[in-house]
Amino acid sequence: MTTATPPFAITLPADRQQRLQFMRSLFTSHTGDDLTQAWPGGRAEGLRRLAKMQPLAYGKNRNFLGGQVTRLSPYLRHGCLSLGEAIQATKQLASSGADKLLFEFAWRDYWRKVWYANGHAIDSDMEPEKVRLRREALSTDLQEAATGLPCMDHFVQTLKQSGYLHNHARMWLASYMVHWRGVDWRAGASWMQRLLLDGDQASNNLSWQWVASTFGSKPYFFNKENLSKYSANQFCQHCQAACPFDDSYEALSDRLFEPSSAPVKIYQKPTHKPRPSIVGQHTVVLFHDEMLSSENACYAMPHRQVFVFDPDLQQEWALHRLQFIADCLMEMPEVEVWVGHTSDVLESLGAANIVTQNTPNLTLKGLLQAYQVDYLAEPLAYDAELANKITAKDLKRFSKYWAIVGSAILRQAAN
Repeated sequence: MTTATPPFAITLPADRQQRLQFMRSLFTSHTGDDLTQAWPGGRAEGLRRLAKMQPLAYGKNRNFLGGQVTRLSPYLRHGCLSLGEAIQATKQLASSGADKLLFEFAWRDYWRKVWYANGHAIDSDMEPEKVRLRREALSTDLQEAATGLPCMDHFVQTLKQSGYLHNHARMWLASYMVHWRGVDWRAGASWMQRLLLDGDQASNNLSWQWVASTFGSKPYFFNKENLSKYSANQFCQHCQAACPFDDSYEALSDRLFEPSSAPVKIYQKPTHKPRPSIVGQHTVVLFHDEMLSSENACYAMPHRQVFVFDPDLQQEWALHRLQFIADCLMEMPEVEVWVGHTSDVLESLGAANIVTQNTPNLTLKGLLQAYQVDYLAEPLAYDAELANKITAKDLKRFSKYWAIVGSAILRQAAN
């Protein structure tokens, strides 16, 4: 993504294949396969998937790689759909027996609230490590699917080619990297974030920390029996590699883990310095990558509307992530699409006041510090009065959060 040239507006081709190729030609520094037909971006596709959810089947087989998972995460991540819509759709599809799916929607809301409460701190250890972590760099063989383990190499290839990976596979891969290979969870999380279509900083970082034991009471790990069961033995059946997972949990725990008394490791993230003064006089509605829907409240506002492909926000992203956003923007014809630094775009438009949806993304907020910004509340997953009852203490563990909101979410599905 260019950083030195002045900002410029672009027109996205209406034909999808032309649009994908246009994005590839525009962002030549972003590597990765083109977005596949399996993952068209936009609200229309999100609604189609929402209608095809199978909540009861999800509850029974969600942990299996071939299970009836929703594949809604990229659409929730980009605001094509809201969590509230997902909860209500679950209610309509299954008046009872949908607890497991609602539970997972609550996890997404929980991670996001932790991000709001902690900001850049989620990029560091949230808690002291419970076992000694080696915190090594991410090696080339891991990034290039060349470990020699069919299961792990398949997961990496799938992620790189499609931008998606089943949640169980994500946990296995993260656990292998952190506990068997000694990779720093931050390096692993950053690498996966660049590739995931649903790359959400909170869900991704905090899930890696849960695996590592820096945001949980113990590390997450697995053995061959677990992997074989939930992958239908597809990797283990003909595997000729020396399997590092083939043992009991007790034996693996003894082999992998040592107690740790290390303090929390805090890594400061640099902040962006705001521009000293604003000369503009116009109000601009800024769409960011968490609010890509024509149903968003900002879309109806009578002001100039823009979205910016900004290197400060998306420099490291794989190409298919940018292509997904381009798909979403095609359903939002009122939004001008720009390439450049957000501050440069806003200055060129004569902006003084910004309207946008609230976000826990402090990097984005840092880019807007020089402006008068009206942050509109994002759509709620449940009643605002209930949301206001959640305190920072309640976000220490999901169980505390669930104790407050769980009954209300389940009751919504039963009404």
